[in-house]
Amino acid sequence: MTMRVVFGSLLAATAFLGSAPVMALPSLDDLEIKLQGEAQGWLNATCTYYDIGWLSEEQASRAIRRLVVRIKGDYLGEDLTRQAKKIALERSPSCQTIWPGSGN
Repeated sequence: MTMRVVFGSLLAATAFLGSAPVMALPSLDDLEIKLQGEAQGWLNATCTYYDIGWLSEEQASRAIRRLVVRIKGDYLGEDLTRQAKKIALERSPSCQTIWPGSGN
């Protein structure tokens, strides 16, 4: 294939894919998307710091408890909080032991 054909195919795919996600996205505005990323980052960081020993079990558990309350109430609600938990625990399974409500 010539460079022109490859470039044309890439340009067509980009144009097609560039418009498709707009229709597929749930009705989250830019602020909600930013808050979701921020919340996920804090949960991931807390679990990582616990995993490498920078936070004790008590410190990490307390931090996650505060983050979850904050995320549910101020930011994202119950559904996105569950999603953030799922992602954090897939990334750091050992964090399950310190997660609020996990029987710790």
